This record gives sequence, structure tokens and C-alpha cells, in this order.
Amino acid sequence: MYKNFFATVLIVFGLCSTVFAAQIEETASIAIMDLGTHEGAVPHELNILNAGKASSEYLIQRMFQVGKFNIMDRTLVEEKIQASNLNTTGLIDPDTAKKIGDLLGADYLVYGNVNDVTLSETGAETFGVGLDFSTVTVKAHIIVRVMDISTGQIIGAAKGEGISKGSFVRIKGGQVATVSIGRTKVTQDSVHNALQKAAFATVDKLIKQLY
Repeated sequence: MYKNFFATVLIVFGLCSTVFAAQIEETASIAIMDLGTHEGAVPHELNILNAGKASSEYLIQRMFQVGKFNIMDRTLVEEKIQASNLNTTGLIDPDTAKKIGDLLGADYLVYGNVNDVTLSETGAETFGVGLDFSTVTVKAHIIVRVMDISTGQIIGAAKGEGISKGSFVRIKGGQVATVSIGRTKVTQDSVHNALQKAAFATVDKLIKQLY
């Protein structure tokens, strides 16, 4: 009796696992959209640097490294998108996603947002030489969803975090290559390093969900 019971439980568990294990076929095509940004989540100075587009490039890079996805050529995607009036950045509603999928001939759509970018800074001025030493910690979060265009269902969603620390020296009266975020200045490399780490972490979480 107990053997039959446990056998039934295992069968049911196996069926449930099959149902909820959303796998993407290797032959399926995936289109990755430019990420959007929530209003106020990323400072204006950073938006100028195309944080959303850069983050989508990092998503493509990581997904290509994983080797489980048939990713559509970005140039081809951009050419087709430019000819349409569809919103292809940030959060996308199911109807728009279906239109994008039909336009691109894609089976799945990857889209989302740079959710926030924050930083903290510590600095100390050396005495008598006019140099400002600053250490900046940049933290970025990216949220991404994967939609099955044929059904309109979200089959994967993940939030990734990236942290980057950078140091630079500012000569009083001189300049260094920096990007302004609020009242603080931080090197562009530190910002994009944090975005890359967040994008990679997001893809790694999606892999665990989808496979």
C-alpha cells in the first residue's frame, strides 16, 4: 500500500516537474530588447551613456557564452525595429510583444529594466599636494523577463545585482574622465562594470529557471 502511495507521489511530482520546467528549444530564436530605466532610478547623466542599451549588450554576451540560446543578430533586430513604431525598451505588454515577435520572426522575447544604480563614496585629501583620492562603490540591479511569444506567458524572470569598486585621483583645478551621478563623480568603467556584473548574474539566474 505504502509502496503504491509513494510511487504515485513520485509520478505526480515528475509530471509537475515536467509542466513547470520551462525549457527553450535550441532551435528557437530569441530576440533581446534594449533595457529601459525606471524614472529616477538612474541619474540623468548616466542615461546619456545608454545604460539600457549597454546592459542588453551584456545580456547578449553572457547568453552567448552559455551556449544554450539561438540569439538573433542585434543589427538585424535594430534594422527591423527602427522601421516600426513599437515600444521595444523596458517593460513590454503582451500585445506589443506579440507584434515584435511577428516582426522579428522570434519565438521568445527578452526584455526588462535597469532597475536602479546607486553608489557610495569615501575620499580623503592629501595635505599640501592638492589631490583628492576617492573610492566609489557602484551597485546596479537589472530585472529581466523572458516571454514565450506564441502564448504570451512569462516563462522566466530574474533580478541580478552587480557591484563595482573604483578609485581615481582628481587634481585640484584639473580633470579626470568621470561621469557625474548626483553630486558625486565616478569613472564610467566602474558604472559599466557594475551593469555587466548585474546582467551576467541575471542570465545565470534565468539559466537555473529555464534549464
